[in-house]
Amino acid sequence: MSILEKIVANTKAGLIQKKAELSLEQIKSSLEDLELPRGRFKDNISNKDEAIIAEIKKASPSAGVIVDEFDPVTKAIDYEAFGASALSILTEEDFFMGSVDYLKDVKKVTALPILRKDFIIDEYQLYESKLIGADCILLIASILSDHQIKDFINITKKLELDYLIEVHDENELQRVEHFEDALIGVNNRNLKTFEVDLDNSVRLRNVFKQKNIFIAESGIKSREDMNYLKLNGINVFLIGESLMRGSF
Repeated sequence: MSILEKIVANTKAGLIQKKAELSLEQIKSSLEDLELPRGRFKDNISNKDEAIIAEIKKASPSAGVIVDEFDPVTKAIDYEAFGASALSILTEEDFFMGSVDYLKDVKKVTALPILRKDFIIDEYQLYESKLIGADCILLIASILSDHQIKDFINITKKLELDYLIEVHDENELQRVEHFEDALIGVNNRNLKTFEVDLDNSVRLRNVFKQKNIFIAESGIKSREDMNYLKLNGINVFLIGESLMRGSF
């Protein structure tokens, strides 16, 4: 079983407990009472010479613990001052040491829109994402069927959330390229082997003919990497580990 398969299996198990503690019907009822605003993640990264989605995460399966003294609120404030266009916050608990509480806490102190970075496999997580304050959700093509992707997109539209579809290869890109409103993210890290190849984004950018916002994810460690990607038609970047370590 790959790490990705383990994460998905663990997520399924965790959802059983979550639903027992707070039902989907309770979440829907809360959302009706709150009347939360439309997500504006896409707006904030559009029509810019370059846009950085700065990621907040404590750990990952590939890197282990990235920062020992982890303070998501302080990091979010730093990212906003740094000039980030949006934030990405890991909420997966067991493999990335994330939490939905991190997202809720950050939402209170920043004007930047937030991508909830998690392994979404159930509609419950979409409604939960809206409730905790996310502006955008992540749909990973490799762990979802075409039917699931379509259904989840319909729900995100109803919830007025933006959505980023993450792909890893040309086959996955072809599966999702007809979703005109999607943000398309290319993960340069293979989630099965965890190897990183920055040119993965470039290869897929060259075969992608639609007008969606195209985002390079993972493996971006320097201004030189960003410039290289910009020369190849990519100007939105999701950067995590190097920013968390302060090495960018």
